[in-house]
Amino acid sequence: MKKKRILFYYKLFFAGGTEHSILKLIKKIYNQFDIYVAYDEEETTQEVLKEIAKYAQIINLNSIENITVDICIWCSHSKQGCFTEFAKKVIAKRYYYWCHILLFETFPDLEFYPDLIENIEKFICVSDAVKDDIVFKYPELRKKCIVIENYLDTNEIISKSKEIVELEVDSKKLNLISISRIAKDKRI
Repeated sequence: MKKKRILFYYKLFFAGGTEHSILKLIKKIYNQFDIYVAYDEEETTQEVLKEIAKYAQIINLNSIENITVDICIWCSHSKQGCFTEFAKKVIAKRYYYWCHILLFETFPDLEFYPDLIENIEKFICVSDAVKDDIVFKYPELRKKCIVIENYLDTNEIISKSKEIVELEVDSKKLNLISISRIAKDKRI
């Protein structure tokens, strides 16, 4: 049986949490699907893409005319594009939007293009807070929003927790460690 083709689109890959979430999910599902990862921002760095390339085909959308897939998962970014223009490049049977941050709390002036709202089948939110953020700005999307927390590879977490790390810590000071960016939407 032919595998379904899934394309993850993220405008700009650098090395943040969204990119690592994409990588972790792809590592879990790559045997079951033909996976493509697309970007179109020229400032993209190859750090995470090198690892993703072990499991998926990487595509710079600026270098192709179009691609046809079964499912497109558009990952949220503060530089939103026009869906109609995007759909000329990525032709899919189904479009989903995967939101990893409190977009509208973080970027209050950001707005979804009306064609995005109309054509996205589901808005996948990584937490209730992310869902609430979208629904607060766009109440009409309540029924399109679902919460699916990011996939965590517990074996990888346990393995990395056993690694020896050389770290000098001043025991006379309060020390905080974060594995996320220190930002308002992280609620740190």
